[in-house]
Amino acid sequence: MKRINRFFWWCAGANIEVLEKCPTDHAKYFGVGGTIVFTALMASFAGGYAFFTAFKSVIPSLFFGAFWGLLIFNLDRYIVSTIGKGDGTQKITVEEWKLAAPRLLMAILLGFVISTPLELKIFETEIQTVVERLKIDKAVELQNRDTTFVSNLNNLKERRTSIDNDINKLTYDKTSLSENAGKFFENSIAEQKVDLKNKQSVLEVWQRKVNSSYSSYVQAKNDSLSNSIINKRLGELRANQSERNKVREEVQTIQDKIEDLNNNKGNAIIDEKNRINDLLASKQQEKINLNEQIASKQKTLDKKNIGYENKTENYDGFAAHLEAMSILTSEKSAVFWAKWLITLLFIFIEVAPVLFKLMAESGPYDDMMDRLKHESFVSEKQKISDINDSINTSIKISTEKNQNRLDAEIAGNKALLNKIALAQAEIAELAVEKWKEEEINKLNGGVNHIINSNGLEKNETSEKSKSNG
Repeated sequence: MKRINRFFWWCAGANIEVLEKCPTDHAKYFGVGGTIVFTALMASFAGGYAFFTAFKSVIPSLFFGAFWGLLIFNLDRYIVSTIGKGDGTQKITVEEWKLAAPRLLMAILLGFVISTPLELKIFETEIQTVVERLKIDKAVELQNRDTTFVSNLNNLKERRTSIDNDINKLTYDKTSLSENAGKFFENSIAEQKVDLKNKQSVLEVWQRKVNSSYSSYVQAKNDSLSNSIINKRLGELRANQSERNKVREEVQTIQDKIEDLNNNKGNAIIDEKNRINDLLASKQQEKINLNEQIASKQKTLDKKNIGYENKTENYDGFAAHLEAMSILTSEKSAVFWAKWLITLLFIFIEVAPVLFKLMAESGPYDDMMDRLKHESFVSEKQKISDINDSINTSIKISTEKNQNRLDAEIAGNKALLNKIALAQAEIAELAVEKWKEEEINKLNGGVNHIINSNGLEKNETSEKSKSNG
């Protein structure tokens, strides 16, 4: 039991040696540490399930779950151990809220992260039902993306249906013509007369339009209206005449056909049989071509649908479960409230240690920790001061040594300079005395000679100048 207590104290970020001396605070830090441990265990379960949902592998899921639990444990331990004791009273002041706000936000975020995978596990059966529905919806969505391809295929099928109707009608006409040619002939004439009557009605309408536009055109010319109005009415007249002439030609064609049927019944029946046979052959060949195209496109579409189904079959990961959970909560209010109650529970578990430390009264452990912190602070400050004094003393001694060395060098240099000056003076004096003696000797030995030689040279020079002049 002692080991368990020490472990939970350590999880709460407490100093175990100090806490052992404070029995009244044992239970408080035991509870804080237990909350952190069990929160980490729940985080391990949640992380392992989330990883298993994504990768469908047990061993990596166990490893990841353990890693995730340790990560959450370390964060919770850090949050609790750095929150301090607050002001030491059971009230949480505004300043305490401000100081704890970053840690509370981190704890709330961790509550969301831990609760989500566990909610997915709790509602796994209901979620799986929605996931299967999502697979079908995703497959249909992928299939609907081939709108052009499917549209072309549907158009081919509609064309084939239309050709089947034409073939059935032509086959029926061919049978009727073979079994009762006279009746078929009469029916053909009756159909042509109906068409003739309709066309004649249309012709009468266009003829009235021609007459009306002609009257308008003649009236515009008689009234001498502007050329633009006259040309406009002339254009309307010609357009109506053109349409009337087309209908008139159609009426004449039908009349010619009726006359031909009346005059050449046998040939008309043979021609009709040949026409029906030609149309049947053409329609049947077109149907064969359409069947080949439809079969090819249908085979391609089936392959695509199988590929879409294979892709959506794997739509069973963590994101799919989250999407299914969102749909489930939007459809069922009971699940919505249950989900949020679980989320709020985990958020409360995460923020509880921080709030409890802020609301807890200051105890002997806190007083001893304050004393130890103060002693450590003062001791370190004293060490810093001693180091500064030592450094200042060393700097002062070094400065004095350098100054003494400089003074000694200056004094030595000064004496040497004095000796050099005296020596230079003595040397200069001796040089002057020696020069003086040498000059005196020169004067004593050769002054008359210098004078005589200088006078003779001057006389010779004067005589030469005179002779030249």
